[in-house]
Amino acid sequence: MSTPARPRPTGDADSAYFWAKCSYGELYGQRCGNCQTWRWPPRRYCPACHVAQPVWEKLPGTGTIVGLVIQHRVMDPAFSDEAPLAIVHVQIDGTDGEMVLVSRLKRWEWMNASVGSRVTVVLDDTGDEVVLPTFKILHNKEEEVRRHD
Repeated sequence: MSTPARPRPTGDADSAYFWAKCSYGELYGQRCGNCQTWRWPPRRYCPACHVAQPVWEKLPGTGTIVGLVIQHRVMDPAFSDEAPLAIVHVQIDGTDGEMVLVSRLKRWEWMNASVGSRVTVVLDDTGDEVVLPTFKILHNKEEEVRRHD
């Protein structure tokens, strides 16, 4: 029996730039061109000043786990080959704590993960024209410094 297809994220006009940049191997975030407030998810109008001046900026691709759930039994059969599956909330560096992506850790990374762990983005090509930001643990400062070079 074949594994069912995994659900795909559905982009919209506000997030299209984010997904396009992921497909080019880059992580970008949106902020307000007027008041500089970071915003996630992307949207046309700023929730702080209500101005429609979205700008996109390249992000370093590192962050900190601020939430973590390990699913030992996945409910969606499309993910059965990845159990246990680590779902993380990652506060992205350089966004004043405002951009928190919900994603997953690379397979088996959950064994070294905890809230406060430093991570780096891995942009995974799913093979069906979608590139998803996932994360892997940065194990030491030297690894993190190399990531930024």
